[in-house]
Amino acid sequence: MVVGSECETIKRKDAMRTHLAAMCLIVAACARPPAGPAPVERELRAEGQRGAIKPAPDAQLPAEPSERVVTAVLEPTLLRVLESQGFGLGMLVEGSSARTTEELLEFPGFTSIFTHLKRDLAEVKRRYPIAMVTSVQGARLFESKFFESSEMSFALSGVFNRIDRRAFYGTGCGEIRFVYRLGYETKQGGAPMVARLPMTINVVFDVAGETCQGVAKQWRAPSELQGEALLDWLQSEGALRKEARKQWSLKAVETNIQTLRFQSTMHPKMAGHIEYLLRVFEPSGNVPGAFTPAPLENTPNVKALQRDRAMRAELLAYLRQPEVLLAIDEGIFRIPDKFLATRAMSVSPRGLIRLANRPFKQLFKAAQFADLDLSKYRTVASSAALLRRLDAASCMGCHQSRSIAGFHNLGNEPSEARQFDALYSGVSPHLRGDLERRRAYVSELALGNSPSEFRPFPERQGVPAGPDAPCGLGDPGFAAWTCQDGLLCAQIEDTEIGVCQSEVGGIGDACEYGTAKSGRKPLADRIENIKTYECGRGQEGCLQNIQAASQGMCYGRCGEVEGAGHRCSDFLDIDGFQRCLRQKGSYASCAESSVYPLVLRDCDNAHSCRSDYVCSKQKGAGVCVPTYFLFQLRTDGYPFRR
Repeated sequence: MVVGSECETIKRKDAMRTHLAAMCLIVAACARPPAGPAPVERELRAEGQRGAIKPAPDAQLPAEPSERVVTAVLEPTLLRVLESQGFGLGMLVEGSSARTTEELLEFPGFTSIFTHLKRDLAEVKRRYPIAMVTSVQGARLFESKFFESSEMSFALSGVFNRIDRRAFYGTGCGEIRFVYRLGYETKQGGAPMVARLPMTINVVFDVAGETCQGVAKQWRAPSELQGEALLDWLQSEGALRKEARKQWSLKAVETNIQTLRFQSTMHPKMAGHIEYLLRVFEPSGNVPGAFTPAPLENTPNVKALQRDRAMRAELLAYLRQPEVLLAIDEGIFRIPDKFLATRAMSVSPRGLIRLANRPFKQLFKAAQFADLDLSKYRTVASSAALLRRLDAASCMGCHQSRSIAGFHNLGNEPSEARQFDALYSGVSPHLRGDLERRRAYVSELALGNSPSEFRPFPERQGVPAGPDAPCGLGDPGFAAWTCQDGLLCAQIEDTEIGVCQSEVGGIGDACEYGTAKSGRKPLADRIENIKTYECGRGQEGCLQNIQAASQGMCYGRCGEVEGAGHRCSDFLDIDGFQRCLRQKGSYASCAESSVYPLVLRDCDNAHSCRSDYVCSKQKGAGVCVPTYFLFQLRTDGYPFRR
């Protein structure tokens, strides 16, 4: 069966108003970013306040230290310099300058990793026979040939100081992580075309040191250094210098791929169905140079535990221990490997509403913890909060909590010239908030103090109590999740966690939702009793689920809606853009000919978008749009593939 795009299907529905059909001509994306890329995003300061927002108790930010503490390197120009100086993917893993996936495939390490991923993709194809590599039909599959292409390569998109991860181990000084994003360079319409794809590789090194205080000092640079001067310091005197690198040992290679995307026309009430594959590979003890699948941290093997009642009871008993409950409350627990899976699938949209993203909830009921006195704990003060805390620490739960299309670092845009198909920031709201926590951690440790090991809920972290913030609906475990004055905590499909929004739907608010029901398989999840709710006065209407706007989104027409917190912007008609590419048009000409104006909500470093929406860069500013309106976040194969 051949299914057309969301937009083409909408246009064929005569009952739909013309402007709703035209809405399909939008494309953009919204991830919370820095409003002016700093050379090294060390704290990722909030800016552009949209109103006085009271941080939630678990979102308080530490005071600015006097020294420059580096928690991440995220500026694309600096990352390109690092790649050229020995920090490319091939060099870090294989000691080779190999760049393309075709070149990487010559080495046993990448051969073993890519072989496993190809098998996983073949399994996805078996589960969904209609899925294929295409930009036309409605069930779209990640192309396994990307792993053997002369046009595909992984670009460094972030370097992360994870000394704070020492809390999860008995020894050592945490980790350092190098994240790479898959992209391609090709020719299209007689002109070069460079684009990115929804896949990342994370290379993780364990870090040793005589003292962890000494390691922390390697990330504390002179305050006057910026840009390449700061990068030079990191490589000559800081954490990236050759002497420091002798204390690193390769721990793992982690992968995240959007394997499948069903367009919203194929799953209209859910706004589509998207799957991500999460894997961890460790050096093999049997085959020199190769990697083998490893357990995923805090991600239980649901199928095995559902079959094995004794093993499931053992895990339950483990979770109920006082010392384990304390570690769960702090966010620093680790489930023993024998309970864990070596592969995970996260699904989108709708985050932790989806049972597939909640492995612990699939295994246990809240009643199994009801006899425990949880009132003394900070984040797990109820059985419901305990289960949600556990699920949020799993791979799938974490990657569907305030992320960008199932990722937490997709990399900042490599070109300031790109105005369409561009993220305002490649860093998720959760990660942005956590970088603040990490900065305080490293600063305290470098001074010889004992830093707090506490980690907030990823859903709430980095998201203040303003519009779109998660809020508690009455359960005592979420009592601290409140909204700022003037906003209500609206129940929208999730029975535990609501969304802060105005009483009458404002620009960007949810406007079409119902009752969430889980199916036997994730694709069978559905929304029942769905209703369309009124948007505010003077607004154009509600962008619907069938148009890929999860839970609907209020929008306005340019020139007719005025006010703070939203703006008129140009958006890419993604379907028209892809049609143009298939007709051999160039990237630039296709983008320029496929623009549609619309009023949508602003976003910036301090104000993230709703879950399932991203902050798209438009003329230097950020506006919130549905995630998969952004071409670089879709598994569509090459843009010109049929």
